[in-house]
Amino acid sequence: MATKKAAARRGATKKVEKQPKRKIQLRLPAWMSVNTLGWAVLPVVLLGLFFGGRQMMDQWLIERIEVKGNLVVWSPDDIKNQVSWVLGDGFYSADLNSVYDSILNMPLIHNVQVRKRWPDRIEINVSEDIPMAVWNGSQIIGINGDLMSIPEHFNVDKLAAIDGNNEYLDESIKSFRLVQQVMGGSDIKIQRLDISDTGSMSLHLSNEWDVFIGSAHLEKRALRLKKLLTGLPADEVSAVDLRYGKGAAIQWRTEQEKG
Repeated sequence: MATKKAAARRGATKKVEKQPKRKIQLRLPAWMSVNTLGWAVLPVVLLGLFFGGRQMMDQWLIERIEVKGNLVVWSPDDIKNQVSWVLGDGFYSADLNSVYDSILNMPLIHNVQVRKRWPDRIEINVSEDIPMAVWNGSQIIGINGDLMSIPEHFNVDKLAAIDGNNEYLDESIKSFRLVQQVMGGSDIKIQRLDISDTGSMSLHLSNEWDVFIGSAHLEKRALRLKKLLTGLPADEVSAVDLRYGKGAAIQWRTEQEKG
């Protein structure tokens, strides 16, 4: 006999009422209403605030310049005088790029850093290039190979002289460095290096030797020169010609030249 199962009891379902969405409305001030001149006045107000703020900020003026760095050719006062025009400028409006360019354009200045220090100071860090030689009697060659004008107060008498056509400038610098490096353990220095129109090189040394090296095999000939400097009596030699495959031609001083 079939039996009928009791129907499952249905529980009541809770009805959740939806909350009405809130509408957010932005209300502009009356002066910004499209029906007023607010939008037209706004740029004028902003410009006024900007220039007014700048004027207030420029009440703080640059009153001091501080120079740091290991200086030999130039003094801190030289650097300060170069950019003295920045004194009295506003702290915020002072043009540091112009200060930087003005100092970097000074001969033998290699690196410059410029900073503002609150409330009234500009700090300048400077490093110099090292003068290596004088090019054609009118310009300085720095140790980095840069060609610069000679500062008026700088005495170049103790620098080596390098003379030649401008097309041989780079070659002259390389040759000068190489020979000096090879002779590094010696007290003898290059006083003058000449490059001919054909690229042939000759030297005048501090021991009064004239040395003819030529335009080829520079390193081998420089090493040969170093041996001769230690093996020959310096006061008896007038000139050395190294333009040979091996060996050298020696020109001896006369008795009159020795005296």
